[in-house]
Amino acid sequence: MIKLFIRILILSIFVLNSAYAELPVPRWVSLKGDAHLRKGPTEDATIIYRYELKGYPMEILRDIDGWRYVRDPLDGVEGWMAQQLFSGKRYAITSKSPFSYGYDDPRKNKILVKLSPRVHAKINECDSSWCELIIENKSSKIKVWVAKTDLLGVYSYEIIN
Repeated sequence: MIKLFIRILILSIFVLNSAYAELPVPRWVSLKGDAHLRKGPTEDATIIYRYELKGYPMEILRDIDGWRYVRDPLDGVEGWMAQQLFSGKRYAITSKSPFSYGYDDPRKNKILVKLSPRVHAKINECDSSWCELIIENKSSKIKVWVAKTDLLGVYSYEIIN
């Protein structure tokens, strides 16, 4: 009887944990605002980095009890962040050196801009090879299509609508 109870208890815990593990890992998210990357999954753990850019893309590698083990896309540093620091809004950073081209559409009809590395932009949508980005500064906003291979913050197989 006790063995049966233990089996049921273990199965219940597994089912409950599965219900909360609905999002795939790895996956891309963005920071809601200022955030600390830590060595461990506690508020007392040593701070590795401090991020101050809203919308900075981070790759989640593991989910554990309200904490996310993440990787910084630019330098590859890994550490822990609390789950409430993340948003599902998608952002990307250009990665190609010396620059990436931003086109008017995925057919590459007209080059609109040359984007240097580390340009931060909101992802509007992505097809199988291209992403439409919204790049904003204080006085303007532009929509351009950039090859996925030139971006950090999106997987090559992702389609984003």
